[in-house]
Amino acid sequence: TYIGLATFAYALVRQQIAFALVIATLPISIAAIGYGFIHPRFIYLLYATYAFFFTTISRYIHINQLSAGLEAILAYGIIAVIILSYYKKGSIVWSNAINVLTLSYIPWMLFSLFQLSNPGTNSDGVFTGIRIWIFRTFFLYLFLTLLSNTSKTLRIGINLIAIFTLLAFIKLLWQKYVGFDSAELYWLFVEGGARTHVIGSGIRYFSYFTDAANFGGFMATAGLVFGIIGFHESRNIYKISYLCIAVAAFIGMFISGTRGALVVPMVGLILYCLLCKNFRILVITALTGIFIFAFFSFTTIGNSNEYIRRARTAFHSSDDASMNVRLRNREEIAQFMAHHPLGAGIKSSIPKLWANSDGTYTLGTLPPDSFFVNIWIQTGAGGLILYLFICAIIILEGSRIVLFKIKNKQLRHTMAAFTCGVFGIWVSGYTGNNPDLPPTDFIIPAMMAFVMNGATIDRELEQNKLLTSKTNNA
Repeated sequence: TYIGLATFAYALVRQQIAFALVIATLPISIAAIGYGFIHPRFIYLLYATYAFFFTTISRYIHINQLSAGLEAILAYGIIAVIILSYYKKGSIVWSNAINVLTLSYIPWMLFSLFQLSNPGTNSDGVFTGIRIWIFRTFFLYLFLTLLSNTSKTLRIGINLIAIFTLLAFIKLLWQKYVGFDSAELYWLFVEGGARTHVIGSGIRYFSYFTDAANFGGFMATAGLVFGIIGFHESRNIYKISYLCIAVAAFIGMFISGTRGALVVPMVGLILYCLLCKNFRILVITALTGIFIFAFFSFTTIGNSNEYIRRARTAFHSSDDASMNVRLRNREEIAQFMAHHPLGAGIKSSIPKLWANSDGTYTLGTLPPDSFFVNIWIQTGAGGLILYLFICAIIILEGSRIVLFKIKNKQLRHTMAAFTCGVFGIWVSGYTGNNPDLPPTDFIIPAMMAFVMNGATIDRELEQNKLLTSKTNNA
Protein backbone atom coordinates (compact mmCIF):
# COMPACT_ATOMS: atom_id res chain seq x y z
CA THR A 1 0.00 0.00 0.00
CA TYR A 2 2.76 2.43 0.99
CA ILE A 3 4.72 1.62 -2.16
CA GLY A 4 1.61 2.28 -4.26
CA LEU A 5 0.93 5.60 -2.57
CA ALA A 6 4.56 6.65 -2.93
CA THR A 7 4.56 5.73 -6.63
CA PHE A 8 1.28 7.60 -7.14
CA ALA A 9 2.69 10.72 -5.43
CA TYR A 10 5.89 10.52 -7.47
CA ALA A 11 3.88 10.33 -10.71
CA LEU A 12 1.83 13.38 -9.73
CA VAL A 13 4.93 15.38 -8.82
CA ARG A 14 6.50 14.52 -12.19
CA GLN A 15 3.14 15.36 -13.86
CA GLN A 16 2.88 11.88 -15.36
CA ILE A 17 -0.91 11.89 -15.20
CA ALA A 18 -1.47 8.75 -17.29
CA PHE A 19 0.90 6.75 -15.10
CA ALA A 20 -0.76 8.15 -11.98
CA LEU A 21 -4.16 7.03 -13.22
CA VAL A 22 -2.81 3.54 -13.88
CA ILE A 23 -1.49 3.35 -10.31
CA ALA A 24 -4.75 4.72 -8.87
CA THR A 25 -6.89 2.19 -10.72
CA LEU A 26 -4.53 -0.76 -10.20
CA PRO A 27 -6.32 -2.17 -7.10
CA ILE A 28 -9.68 -2.04 -8.88
CA SER A 29 -8.14 -3.64 -11.97
CA ILE A 30 -6.63 -6.48 -9.95
CA ALA A 31 -9.97 -7.08 -8.21
CA ALA A 32 -11.80 -7.04 -11.57
CA ILE A 33 -9.34 -9.53 -13.06
CA GLY A 34 -9.84 -11.85 -10.12
CA TYR A 35 -13.62 -11.50 -10.41
CA GLY A 36 -13.40 -12.49 -14.09
CA PHE A 37 -11.74 -15.80 -13.21
CA ILE A 38 -14.68 -16.60 -10.94
CA HIS A 39 -17.36 -15.20 -13.28
CA PRO A 40 -16.22 -15.46 -16.95
CA ARG A 41 -19.41 -13.78 -18.14
CA PHE A 42 -17.94 -10.57 -16.73
CA ILE A 43 -15.18 -11.00 -19.32
CA TYR A 44 -17.91 -11.47 -21.95
CA LEU A 45 -19.30 -8.05 -21.01
CA LEU A 46 -15.79 -6.57 -21.01
CA TYR A 47 -15.07 -7.93 -24.50
CA ALA A 48 -18.42 -6.71 -25.84
CA THR A 49 -17.86 -3.21 -24.45
CA TYR A 50 -14.34 -3.02 -25.83
CA ALA A 51 -15.49 -4.34 -29.22
CA PHE A 52 -18.07 -1.57 -29.45
CA PHE A 53 -15.83 1.32 -28.41
CA PHE A 54 -12.19 0.60 -29.26
CA THR A 55 -12.54 2.22 -32.70
CA THR A 56 -13.87 5.36 -31.04
CA ILE A 57 -11.08 5.31 -28.47
CA SER A 58 -8.45 5.06 -31.22
CA ARG A 59 -10.03 8.06 -32.95
CA TYR A 60 -9.40 10.17 -29.85
CA ILE A 61 -6.02 8.96 -28.68
CA HIS A 62 -4.53 8.16 -32.12
CA ILE A 63 -2.99 4.84 -31.10
CA ASN A 64 -2.92 2.10 -33.72
CA GLN A 65 -3.40 -1.60 -33.08
CA LEU A 66 -5.82 -1.12 -30.19
CA SER A 67 -7.53 -4.21 -31.56
CA ALA A 68 -4.76 -6.20 -29.85
CA GLY A 69 -6.79 -5.58 -26.71
CA LEU A 70 -9.45 -7.87 -28.13
CA GLU A 71 -6.97 -10.75 -28.25
CA ALA A 72 -5.81 -9.96 -24.72
CA ILE A 73 -9.36 -9.99 -23.33
CA LEU A 74 -10.22 -13.12 -25.32
CA ALA A 75 -7.13 -14.96 -24.05
CA TYR A 76 -8.08 -13.86 -20.52
CA GLY A 77 -11.59 -15.25 -21.07
CA ILE A 78 -10.43 -18.60 -22.45
CA ILE A 79 -7.99 -19.06 -19.55
CA ALA A 80 -10.72 -18.14 -17.05
CA VAL A 81 -13.11 -20.67 -18.60
CA ILE A 82 -10.49 -23.44 -18.43
CA ILE A 83 -9.59 -22.67 -14.80
CA LEU A 84 -13.22 -22.43 -13.71
CA SER A 85 -14.02 -25.69 -15.48
CA TYR A 86 -11.17 -27.42 -13.65
CA TYR A 87 -11.97 -26.17 -10.16
CA LYS A 88 -15.76 -26.16 -10.47
CA LYS A 89 -16.86 -29.27 -12.30
CA GLY A 90 -19.94 -28.87 -14.46
CA SER A 91 -19.82 -25.08 -14.45
CA ILE A 92 -18.74 -25.05 -18.11
CA VAL A 93 -20.53 -27.36 -20.55
CA TRP A 94 -17.85 -27.97 -23.17
CA SER A 95 -20.28 -29.78 -25.47
CA ASN A 96 -21.97 -26.43 -26.10
CA ALA A 97 -18.92 -25.47 -28.16
CA ILE A 98 -19.58 -28.34 -30.58
CA ASN A 99 -22.07 -26.80 -32.99
CA VAL A 100 -22.43 -25.65 -36.57
CA LEU A 101 -21.08 -22.16 -35.79
CA THR A 102 -17.74 -23.46 -34.54
CA LEU A 103 -17.38 -26.61 -36.67
CA SER A 104 -18.21 -24.88 -39.95
CA TYR A 105 -15.40 -22.40 -39.33
CA ILE A 106 -12.74 -25.12 -39.28
CA PRO A 107 -12.72 -25.50 -43.12
CA TRP A 108 -12.24 -21.73 -43.37
CA MET A 109 -9.31 -21.91 -40.94
CA LEU A 110 -7.71 -24.64 -43.06
CA PHE A 111 -8.34 -22.64 -46.22
CA SER A 112 -6.82 -19.54 -44.59
CA LEU A 113 -3.77 -21.61 -43.67
CA PHE A 114 -3.50 -22.67 -47.30
CA GLN A 115 -3.83 -19.05 -48.42
CA LEU A 116 -0.69 -18.16 -46.47
CA SER A 117 1.22 -19.86 -49.30
CA ASN A 118 -0.38 -17.56 -51.87
CA PRO A 119 2.46 -15.55 -53.52
CA GLY A 120 0.36 -12.39 -53.14
CA THR A 121 0.06 -12.77 -49.36
CA ASN A 122 2.68 -10.45 -47.88
CA SER A 123 4.01 -10.42 -44.33
CA ASP A 124 1.09 -8.25 -43.18
CA GLY A 125 -1.29 -10.77 -44.74
CA VAL A 126 0.43 -13.68 -42.98
CA PHE A 127 0.14 -11.86 -39.65
CA THR A 128 -3.54 -11.00 -40.24
CA GLY A 129 -4.36 -14.51 -41.45
CA ILE A 130 -2.84 -16.20 -38.42
CA ARG A 131 -3.95 -13.63 -35.86
CA ILE A 132 -7.52 -12.89 -36.95
CA TRP A 133 -8.70 -15.28 -39.67
CA ILE A 134 -7.49 -18.37 -37.83
CA PHE A 135 -7.08 -17.82 -34.09
CA ARG A 136 -9.08 -14.80 -32.87
CA THR A 137 -12.30 -15.59 -34.72
CA PHE A 138 -12.36 -19.28 -33.87
CA PHE A 139 -11.60 -18.78 -30.18
CA LEU A 140 -14.22 -16.01 -30.04
CA TYR A 141 -16.79 -18.49 -31.40
CA LEU A 142 -15.75 -21.03 -28.74
CA PHE A 143 -15.84 -18.47 -25.93
CA LEU A 144 -19.27 -17.11 -26.87
CA THR A 145 -20.95 -20.49 -27.36
CA LEU A 146 -19.62 -21.73 -24.01
CA LEU A 147 -21.14 -18.78 -22.13
CA SER A 148 -24.30 -17.94 -24.10
CA ASN A 149 -26.36 -20.80 -22.72
CA THR A 150 -28.67 -19.37 -20.04
CA SER A 151 -31.78 -17.22 -20.13
CA LYS A 152 -30.14 -14.74 -17.74
CA THR A 153 -27.15 -14.30 -20.06
CA LEU A 154 -29.56 -13.89 -22.97
CA ARG A 155 -31.44 -11.11 -21.19
CA ILE A 156 -28.18 -9.39 -20.24
CA GLY A 157 -26.95 -9.68 -23.83
CA ILE A 158 -30.14 -8.17 -25.25
CA ASN A 159 -30.09 -5.30 -22.76
CA LEU A 160 -26.41 -4.66 -23.41
CA ILE A 161 -27.00 -4.31 -27.15
CA ALA A 162 -29.99 -2.08 -26.36
CA ILE A 163 -27.77 0.21 -24.27
CA PHE A 164 -25.11 0.37 -26.99
CA THR A 165 -27.80 1.15 -29.58
CA LEU A 166 -29.25 3.93 -27.43
CA LEU A 167 -25.78 5.42 -26.86
CA ALA A 168 -25.15 5.33 -30.62
CA PHE A 169 -28.43 7.16 -31.21
CA ILE A 170 -27.63 9.81 -28.58
CA LYS A 171 -24.19 10.34 -30.13
CA LEU A 172 -25.86 10.68 -33.54
CA LEU A 173 -28.20 13.39 -32.23
CA TRP A 174 -25.23 15.20 -30.71
CA GLN A 175 -23.37 15.17 -34.04
CA LYS A 176 -26.42 16.37 -35.94
CA TYR A 177 -27.71 19.10 -33.63
CA VAL A 178 -24.57 20.15 -31.70
CA GLY A 179 -21.81 19.31 -34.12
CA PHE A 180 -18.72 17.16 -34.51
CA ASP A 181 -16.00 17.34 -31.88
CA SER A 182 -12.33 18.02 -32.64
CA ALA A 183 -11.38 14.35 -33.09
CA GLU A 184 -14.27 13.77 -35.50
CA LEU A 185 -13.43 16.91 -37.46
CA TYR A 186 -9.82 15.73 -37.70
CA TRP A 187 -11.01 12.37 -39.08
CA LEU A 188 -13.30 14.10 -41.56
CA PHE A 189 -11.08 16.86 -42.91
CA VAL A 190 -7.52 15.70 -42.23
CA GLU A 191 -7.74 11.93 -42.59
CA GLY A 192 -10.12 12.16 -45.54
CA GLY A 193 -13.42 10.97 -44.11
CA ALA A 194 -15.20 13.99 -45.61
CA ARG A 195 -14.83 12.54 -49.12
CA THR A 196 -17.55 10.03 -48.35
CA HIS A 197 -19.36 11.74 -45.48
CA VAL A 198 -19.72 15.38 -46.52
CA ILE A 199 -21.34 15.03 -49.93
CA GLY A 200 -23.76 16.85 -52.18
CA SER A 201 -26.84 15.10 -50.80
CA GLY A 202 -25.94 16.03 -47.21
CA ILE A 203 -23.83 14.89 -44.27
CA ARG A 204 -23.60 11.18 -43.52
CA TYR A 205 -23.47 10.75 -39.75
CA PHE A 206 -21.47 7.94 -38.17
CA SER A 207 -22.04 8.25 -34.40
CA TYR A 208 -19.17 6.46 -32.61
CA PHE A 209 -18.66 3.88 -35.40
CA THR A 210 -15.90 3.55 -37.98
CA ASP A 211 -18.03 5.21 -40.68
CA ALA A 212 -21.63 5.94 -41.69
CA ALA A 213 -22.08 2.67 -43.61
CA ASN A 214 -21.08 0.61 -40.59
CA PHE A 215 -23.29 2.71 -38.32
CA GLY A 216 -26.28 2.51 -40.64
CA GLY A 217 -25.94 -1.25 -41.07
CA PHE A 218 -25.75 -1.83 -37.33
CA MET A 219 -28.74 0.41 -36.62
CA ALA A 220 -30.75 -1.39 -39.31
CA THR A 221 -29.95 -4.69 -37.63
CA ALA A 222 -30.82 -3.33 -34.19
CA GLY A 223 -34.10 -1.94 -35.51
CA LEU A 224 -35.07 -5.30 -36.99
CA VAL A 225 -34.03 -7.34 -33.95
CA PHE A 226 -35.59 -5.11 -31.29
CA GLY A 227 -38.70 -4.61 -33.39
CA ILE A 228 -39.31 -8.37 -33.46
CA ILE A 229 -38.32 -8.94 -29.83
CA GLY A 230 -40.35 -5.98 -28.60
CA PHE A 231 -43.44 -7.05 -30.52
CA HIS A 232 -43.44 -10.44 -28.73
CA GLU A 233 -42.20 -9.32 -25.30
CA SER A 234 -44.68 -10.24 -22.55
CA ARG A 235 -43.59 -7.63 -19.97
CA ASN A 236 -44.78 -4.13 -20.79
CA ILE A 237 -41.70 -2.30 -19.52
CA TYR A 238 -39.46 -4.36 -21.80
CA LYS A 239 -41.93 -4.23 -24.69
CA ILE A 240 -42.11 -0.42 -24.66
CA SER A 241 -38.34 -0.09 -24.16
CA TYR A 242 -37.41 -2.45 -27.00
CA LEU A 243 -39.92 -0.93 -29.42
CA CYS A 244 -38.58 2.55 -28.63
CA ILE A 245 -35.05 1.26 -29.25
CA ALA A 246 -36.21 -0.16 -32.58
CA VAL A 247 -37.72 3.18 -33.64
CA ALA A 248 -34.55 5.05 -32.62
CA ALA A 249 -32.43 2.53 -34.50
CA PHE A 250 -34.40 2.92 -37.73
CA ILE A 251 -34.24 6.72 -37.42
CA GLY A 252 -30.47 6.38 -36.99
CA MET A 253 -30.30 4.15 -40.06
CA PHE A 254 -31.97 6.81 -42.23
CA ILE A 255 -29.94 9.71 -40.83
CA SER A 256 -26.72 7.78 -41.52
CA GLY A 257 -27.51 8.14 -45.22
CA THR A 258 -26.52 4.52 -45.84
CA ARG A 259 -28.68 3.12 -48.60
CA GLY A 260 -27.23 -0.38 -48.40
CA ALA A 261 -28.50 -0.69 -44.81
CA LEU A 262 -32.07 -0.94 -46.12
CA VAL A 263 -31.37 -4.47 -47.31
CA VAL A 264 -31.01 -5.66 -43.68
CA PRO A 265 -34.66 -5.21 -42.59
CA MET A 266 -35.95 -6.13 -46.06
CA VAL A 267 -34.31 -9.56 -46.30
CA GLY A 268 -34.60 -10.05 -42.55
CA LEU A 269 -38.37 -9.68 -42.75
CA ILE A 270 -38.50 -12.14 -45.64
CA LEU A 271 -36.72 -14.79 -43.57
CA TYR A 272 -38.84 -13.95 -40.53
CA CYS A 273 -41.98 -14.70 -42.56
CA LEU A 274 -40.68 -18.24 -42.96
CA LEU A 275 -39.69 -18.67 -39.31
CA CYS A 276 -42.51 -17.06 -37.33
CA LYS A 277 -44.87 -20.12 -37.51
CA ASN A 278 -47.85 -17.82 -37.12
CA PHE A 279 -50.14 -16.99 -40.03
CA ARG A 280 -51.27 -13.64 -38.60
CA ILE A 281 -47.70 -12.50 -37.98
CA LEU A 282 -46.67 -13.80 -41.40
CA VAL A 283 -49.37 -11.71 -43.08
CA ILE A 284 -48.49 -8.58 -41.04
CA THR A 285 -44.78 -8.99 -41.74
CA ALA A 286 -45.32 -9.67 -45.44
CA LEU A 287 -47.60 -6.65 -45.82
CA THR A 288 -45.07 -4.47 -43.97
CA GLY A 289 -42.31 -5.58 -46.31
CA ILE A 290 -44.47 -5.02 -49.40
CA PHE A 291 -45.47 -1.57 -48.16
CA ILE A 292 -41.84 -0.56 -47.56
CA PHE A 293 -40.79 -1.81 -50.99
CA ALA A 294 -43.70 -0.12 -52.75
CA PHE A 295 -43.15 3.13 -50.83
CA PHE A 296 -39.57 3.47 -52.00
CA SER A 297 -39.93 1.91 -55.45
CA PHE A 298 -43.17 3.28 -56.82
CA THR A 299 -43.82 6.59 -55.04
CA THR A 300 -42.11 9.93 -54.59
CA ILE A 301 -43.68 10.58 -51.19
CA GLY A 302 -41.25 12.26 -48.81
CA ASN A 303 -38.73 13.28 -51.46
CA SER A 304 -38.49 16.68 -49.81
CA ASN A 305 -36.67 14.90 -46.97
CA GLU A 306 -32.99 14.33 -47.83
CA TYR A 307 -32.80 11.00 -46.00
CA ILE A 308 -35.87 9.49 -47.67
CA ARG A 309 -34.74 10.85 -51.03
CA ARG A 310 -31.30 9.30 -50.67
CA ALA A 311 -32.72 5.98 -49.41
CA ARG A 312 -35.04 5.83 -52.42
CA THR A 313 -32.07 5.77 -54.81
CA ALA A 314 -31.22 2.29 -53.49
CA PHE A 315 -34.39 1.03 -55.19
CA HIS A 316 -33.43 2.59 -58.52
CA SER A 317 -29.88 1.31 -58.89
CA SER A 318 -29.74 1.86 -62.65
CA ASP A 319 -29.95 5.61 -62.01
CA ASP A 320 -27.40 5.52 -59.19
CA ALA A 321 -24.00 6.78 -60.33
CA SER A 322 -22.28 5.27 -57.29
CA MET A 323 -23.67 1.80 -58.05
CA ASN A 324 -22.68 2.08 -61.69
CA VAL A 325 -19.10 2.87 -60.66
CA ARG A 326 -19.12 -0.19 -58.41
CA LEU A 327 -20.33 -2.40 -61.24
CA ARG A 328 -17.59 -1.13 -63.54
CA ASN A 329 -14.98 -1.77 -60.88
CA ARG A 330 -16.27 -5.30 -60.42
CA GLU A 331 -15.90 -5.94 -64.14
CA GLU A 332 -12.22 -4.99 -63.85
CA ILE A 333 -11.89 -7.14 -60.74
CA ALA A 334 -13.34 -10.09 -62.68
CA GLN A 335 -10.75 -9.60 -65.43
CA PHE A 336 -7.94 -9.70 -62.85
CA MET A 337 -9.39 -12.72 -61.05
CA ALA A 338 -9.57 -14.68 -64.31
CA HIS A 339 -5.75 -14.87 -64.19
CA HIS A 340 -5.45 -15.19 -60.38
CA PRO A 341 -7.70 -18.09 -59.28
CA LEU A 342 -6.31 -18.01 -55.73
CA GLY A 343 -6.92 -14.28 -55.41
CA ALA A 344 -4.52 -11.44 -54.74
CA GLY A 345 -3.63 -12.80 -51.29
CA ILE A 346 -4.68 -12.01 -47.73
CA LYS A 347 -4.63 -8.24 -47.05
CA SER A 348 -3.67 -7.62 -50.69
CA SER A 349 -5.44 -5.54 -53.33
CA ILE A 350 -5.66 -5.38 -57.12
CA PRO A 351 -3.29 -2.75 -58.56
CA LYS A 352 -4.59 -0.16 -61.05
CA LEU A 353 -3.27 2.93 -62.79
CA TRP A 354 -5.64 5.84 -62.17
CA ALA A 355 -5.68 8.66 -64.73
CA ASN A 356 -5.08 12.20 -63.46
CA SER A 357 -6.57 15.39 -64.95
CA ASP A 358 -3.15 16.42 -66.33
CA GLY A 359 -2.80 13.25 -68.38
CA THR A 360 -0.45 11.47 -65.95
CA TYR A 361 -1.22 8.27 -64.06
CA THR A 362 -1.03 7.34 -60.39
CA LEU A 363 -0.59 3.75 -59.21
CA GLY A 364 -3.39 2.75 -56.89
CA THR A 365 -5.74 -0.15 -56.25
CA LEU A 366 -9.25 -1.15 -57.22
CA PRO A 367 -11.58 -0.53 -54.26
CA PRO A 368 -13.33 -3.76 -53.18
CA ASP A 369 -16.42 -1.70 -52.09
CA SER A 370 -17.96 -4.58 -50.13
CA PHE A 371 -17.18 -7.42 -47.77
CA PHE A 372 -17.82 -10.29 -50.15
CA VAL A 373 -16.00 -8.62 -53.04
CA ASN A 374 -13.06 -8.19 -50.67
CA ILE A 375 -13.18 -11.90 -49.82
CA TRP A 376 -13.27 -12.62 -53.56
CA ILE A 377 -10.24 -10.38 -54.23
CA GLN A 378 -8.16 -11.86 -51.41
CA THR A 379 -9.03 -15.55 -51.76
CA GLY A 380 -10.40 -16.05 -55.25
CA ALA A 381 -13.65 -17.64 -56.36
CA GLY A 382 -12.94 -20.74 -54.26
CA GLY A 383 -12.63 -18.74 -51.07
CA LEU A 384 -15.76 -16.74 -51.80
CA ILE A 385 -17.82 -19.88 -52.53
CA LEU A 386 -16.54 -21.54 -49.34
CA TYR A 387 -17.35 -18.49 -47.21
CA LEU A 388 -20.85 -18.16 -48.69
CA PHE A 389 -21.42 -21.87 -48.12
CA ILE A 390 -20.44 -21.52 -44.45
CA CYS A 391 -22.78 -18.54 -44.03
CA ALA A 392 -25.64 -20.50 -45.63
CA ILE A 393 -25.05 -23.51 -43.37
CA ILE A 394 -25.09 -21.34 -40.24
CA ILE A 395 -28.32 -19.58 -41.26
CA LEU A 396 -29.96 -22.91 -42.17
CA GLU A 397 -28.96 -24.42 -38.83
CA GLY A 398 -30.24 -21.36 -36.98
CA SER A 399 -33.53 -21.63 -38.87
CA ARG A 400 -33.79 -25.34 -38.03
CA ILE A 401 -33.28 -24.63 -34.33
CA VAL A 402 -35.91 -21.88 -34.39
CA LEU A 403 -38.44 -24.01 -36.24
CA PHE A 404 -38.02 -27.38 -34.56
CA LYS A 405 -35.99 -27.13 -31.35
CA ILE A 406 -37.55 -24.26 -29.39
CA LYS A 407 -40.97 -24.58 -27.78
CA ASN A 408 -41.08 -21.38 -25.75
CA LYS A 409 -42.91 -18.86 -27.93
CA GLN A 410 -41.11 -15.72 -26.79
CA LEU A 411 -37.70 -17.39 -26.98
CA ARG A 412 -38.46 -18.69 -30.47
CA HIS A 413 -39.18 -15.18 -31.74
CA THR A 414 -36.04 -13.85 -30.05
CA MET A 415 -33.89 -16.49 -31.74
CA ALA A 416 -35.69 -15.83 -35.03
CA ALA A 417 -34.86 -12.14 -34.64
CA PHE A 418 -31.18 -12.96 -34.12
CA THR A 419 -31.09 -15.30 -37.11
CA CYS A 420 -32.84 -12.76 -39.33
CA GLY A 421 -30.54 -9.99 -38.13
CA VAL A 422 -27.41 -11.97 -38.97
CA PHE A 423 -28.90 -12.98 -42.32
CA GLY A 424 -29.54 -9.31 -43.09
CA ILE A 425 -25.98 -8.35 -42.12
CA TRP A 426 -24.49 -10.99 -44.37
CA VAL A 427 -26.68 -10.03 -47.33
CA SER A 428 -25.64 -6.40 -46.81
CA GLY A 429 -22.07 -7.65 -47.20
CA TYR A 430 -22.69 -7.49 -50.95
CA THR A 431 -22.93 -3.70 -50.81
CA GLY A 432 -20.75 -2.80 -47.81
CA ASN A 433 -18.07 -3.98 -45.40
CA ASN A 434 -20.29 -4.23 -42.32
CA PRO A 435 -19.68 -7.93 -41.54
CA ASP A 436 -15.94 -7.27 -41.22
CA LEU A 437 -16.09 -4.06 -39.15
CA PRO A 438 -16.43 -3.62 -35.38
CA PRO A 439 -18.77 -3.95 -33.62
CA THR A 440 -20.78 -5.78 -36.30
CA ASP A 441 -18.11 -8.48 -36.54
CA PHE A 442 -18.81 -9.17 -32.85
CA ILE A 443 -22.60 -8.97 -33.10
CA ILE A 444 -22.73 -11.78 -35.71
CA PRO A 445 -21.18 -14.54 -33.54
CA ALA A 446 -22.75 -13.11 -30.36
CA MET A 447 -26.26 -13.51 -31.77
CA MET A 448 -25.61 -16.87 -33.42
CA ALA A 449 -24.02 -18.26 -30.24
CA PHE A 450 -27.34 -17.75 -28.46
CA VAL A 451 -29.20 -19.35 -31.37
CA MET A 452 -26.91 -22.40 -31.30
CA ASN A 453 -27.73 -22.76 -27.58
CA GLY A 454 -31.43 -22.11 -28.18
CA ALA A 455 -32.51 -25.65 -27.27
CA THR A 456 -30.51 -25.53 -24.03
CA ILE A 457 -32.07 -22.20 -23.01
CA ASP A 458 -35.49 -23.55 -23.98
CA ARG A 459 -35.07 -26.56 -21.66
CA GLU A 460 -34.02 -24.22 -18.83
CA LEU A 461 -37.14 -22.09 -19.31
CA GLU A 462 -39.32 -25.20 -19.41
CA GLN A 463 -37.78 -26.50 -16.17
CA ASN A 464 -38.26 -23.13 -14.48
CA LYS A 465 -41.87 -23.12 -15.63
CA LEU A 466 -42.49 -26.60 -14.20
CA LEU A 467 -40.74 -25.67 -10.94
CA THR A 468 -42.87 -22.52 -10.61
CA SER A 469 -46.01 -24.52 -11.32
CA LYS A 470 -45.16 -27.10 -8.64
CA THR A 471 -44.36 -24.37 -6.14
CA ASN A 472 -47.67 -22.61 -6.78
CA ASN A 473 -49.63 -25.88 -6.50
CA ALA A 474 -47.89 -26.72 -3.23
